[in-house]
Formats: sequence, C-alpha cells, structure tokens
Amino acid sequence: MLAAERRARILSRAQQDGAVSITSLVTDLGVSHVTVRRDLDSLVAEQVLDKVRGGAVLRSESAAGTEAAFTGTIGVVVPTSYYYRYVVEGVNDVLAAGGDMRLAISEYDLDEEYRLIDELVASGVAGLLWVPTVSERQAPPGFLEKLESLSVPVVFVERELPGGGLGTVSSVRTAHERGALSAVRHLTSLGHRRILMVSRGSSQSSEFVRLGWRDALERLGIAEGSGILGPAELGAGPRWERGGADVVMDAVERTGATALFCHGDENSLFGLLQNARSRGISVPQQLSIVAYDDDVSAHADPPIAAVAPDRRRVGALAARRLIDLVSDPSAEPPLQLHVEPRLILRGSTAAPA
Repeated sequence: MLAAERRARILSRAQQDGAVSITSLVTDLGVSHVTVRRDLDSLVAEQVLDKVRGGAVLRSESAAGTEAAFTGTIGVVVPTSYYYRYVVEGVNDVLAAGGDMRLAISEYDLDEEYRLIDELVASGVAGLLWVPTVSERQAPPGFLEKLESLSVPVVFVERELPGGGLGTVSSVRTAHERGALSAVRHLTSLGHRRILMVSRGSSQSSEFVRLGWRDALERLGIAEGSGILGPAELGAGPRWERGGADVVMDAVERTGATALFCHGDENSLFGLLQNARSRGISVPQQLSIVAYDDDVSAHADPPIAAVAPDRRRVGALAARRLIDLVSDPSAEPPLQLHVEPRLILRGSTAAPA
C-alpha cells in the first residue's frame, strides 16, 4: 500500500471516529509502528490531525480557537463480557484529547445498573454511555421512567430502546442482523441448504442476530431445511453447560445439517470441533462452521470463519455522540447508528460433500 493511500485511510478513519490509535492502525493497515508514526507526523504537519498520547485526533474547530475541546468526564456502564473491552478502548480513543471516563461494570442486572448510574450521576459525570440489560421487544417496568429522571444525556451502546428503537435516546450498535445475513449468504453461495444456528444468549444483541438469521433464511429460501438451537436447548448462562457440544452435534446428525452458524461463547467452538472429530465428521469437508465474534476463532484448528463486529468503532461513535449531546443538549432528533460488521473467511467453510 502506498503512503498516500495509507494516509488517506488514516484520515478517513479519524473523520469517522474523531480519533485513531497507533495500535489499531498497525493492525488495520498491516504495517509497523514506525510507519504509522511517520504517517501521523505527516498528517499533523498538514494540520489535519493533532497528536495525542498513543495516536492522534481529528483537528477540530478548537484548533482555530472557535470551540473548546471536551475535557469533562463521562460515565460508562458495561457488562462483564469480554466483548466490551474493545468498546471501552474505542471510547478511550475519543477521550484521548483530554476527556476522562469513569467505568462501572455490571453483571447483566438492571437493578445493579440503576445503582451504578445513580452513583455516576451523583459523582458529577457529564453524560452516560450505557449497555442496559433490556430485551428488544418490551421495556421492563420502570425503565422508561428511569431514563426520563436522569439529569444528564444518555447514549445506549450495543442496545436500542425496546420496541423498535423509537424514543428519545440515541444509540450506537452493531448491525447484527446484517452480520447474520452475510454469514448465511456465504454458506448458501457454497451450496448449503441445511444450516443449523447455535445461539445461546439472551441479550438484545442475541435477539438481533437471531432476527437477522430468520430474515436471511426467508430471503435466501432455505427456511424449510434449517433450524436453531437456542437457550431452551443449550442454556443461557455465560458458559456452555456440560454436554452442550453433544446436543449440537446430535442435532447435526439428526437433521442432516451441513453447516453451523454459531453465536455465543466463542470458546465453545473448540469443544464443537473436538466433538465433531470424535464422531468422524471433518471440518470443512463434511461440516462448515461460521462463528459470530472473532476473538479466538482464528486460533482454532482449522481457523474458523467469523463475523467480526467493529466494537472499537461502536465505542468511538457512541462517545462522540455523547460529547455532542453534552455540548448541545438540543442536538436532536436522537440518532440510531448501526455499524456494519465484517465477514472474515478462513478455512472452516467449503461446499457440502
């Protein structure tokens, strides 16, 4: 990749997210830290970026003296899931110019989240980024009243207001439905017509993935031959229950499925692969697998194709939206931003035998 192309991509990312980190650019561009620093130096010299510790931020109007940079503190309430580590890193990217963050961790317990939010607001945070434990379909009793009672702006992260996302709260989330569609479309392009989805989660994100799955089956005309194993069959806890891999592989053999689309605990993929091998089922020759999330999929044998949400970008966009609301509370109407995930193809899919 030529230097001019790299710098154009860096600037485009900064314009989208407001900030870029050296670490993420090294990964995204596939170049060394030295090369990234050199590119950032050039963009700083062109007066389009300002350097900060660990990266750079988009040069804003504040550089011309017309608007002060955000220097306040925001509260962030996220679940314990490893998934949100990268969301928090995206928030940090945006706050690198001078803002601060107070992080609170929940256990997917809405009452606990209420308590944490009250503590953060009492401590003086200017706004809140929140991953509320709510379903996609209906708000729990008292939830809307709690939102209305808050004295600071709120942006939901990887969630929408229940009931279709309508209301008075901005949100930024992964377009999970599109991620599911991309996975199913890839498998059908290879010739698969009997696809089994494994989806244990009970979160709103899980609901969106399953919604995308069902829509994909209808669009692609394979609903009759495909099915889903959900929390009822596999449990909804943070880890697979003992025997979960047997439940899945028994269903594969019973239904004649030639492909799996797995959403939930990514580490369970290793158990599925071992179970398949013990039954003499080879991946991908006899069974193709696509995972949702991409933390460990590349390290399986064979490496597993995966839908990869851009969690860092979700966090960055949510932080920028919140800062806009803090600076101008009338910045309405609420925005519902969806970030497209990527499908990363590896050696776990092939045409059915």
